[in-house]
Amino acid sequence: MGLNKTLLGGLSATALGVAFAVASVGSAQAAYVAPTSVTWADNGTVNDPSRSDTSSVNAPGGEFLSLGLGGWAVFDFGYERTASAADGIVVETTYNCIDTNDDGECSHYAETAEVYASTNWDGTYDEDTPIDLTHGTWEYITEIPNGDAQGGFQFEVDQNFRWLALVDTSGNNSEDGFDVDHIAVTPLPAAAWFMLTAIGGLFGSRWLKGRRGAQQAA
Repeated sequence: MGLNKTLLGGLSATALGVAFAVASVGSAQAAYVAPTSVTWADNGTVNDPSRSDTSSVNAPGGEFLSLGLGGWAVFDFGYERTASAADGIVVETTYNCIDTNDDGECSHYAETAEVYASTNWDGTYDEDTPIDLTHGTWEYITEIPNGDAQGGFQFEVDQNFRWLALVDTSGNNSEDGFDVDHIAVTPLPAAAWFMLTAIGGLFGSRWLKGRRGAQQAA
């Protein structure tokens, strides 16, 4: 009987630790962090002032920043993040996007944007180009079709980064390019999740051990 209690206690401690860790990870993974600043310049194709507010990208909700046809925006996430931070998300807004084509683009307004990542952008750019990626070390990450991004397009960043750039690659079937409702990244690298798991198990084990000791003393 004593062996069964010990085994049950060990299993309970492990289960509690896992529960703590899963709760921590689940809530944290659900939360993304918005950029600390946005660099964007109207290239002359965005005619609606309401689509020129860079703060619109801080939270989803209908207001958005249009990149402009062939335009771009650079999003600063404050400090260098490790490649294991992995997850980014972009929400795009295209009105009445009901059907998508085989490429994941909205059928009536097919818009796309390429994602680039950098650790050392110097903040400068050339006026006569969409974005001069030679002003830093930029690496291509992925291309986002607007149809697949209506509810949020998730992607992995497989290198260290501080800045993410979105460059519009839409065709002439778009009015003012890719419309960024929201962009964000996960706040902690994968190594931190393992740390949370270990801490959760440790605290769960200590809590149960202290509780059993109090019960025996009583």
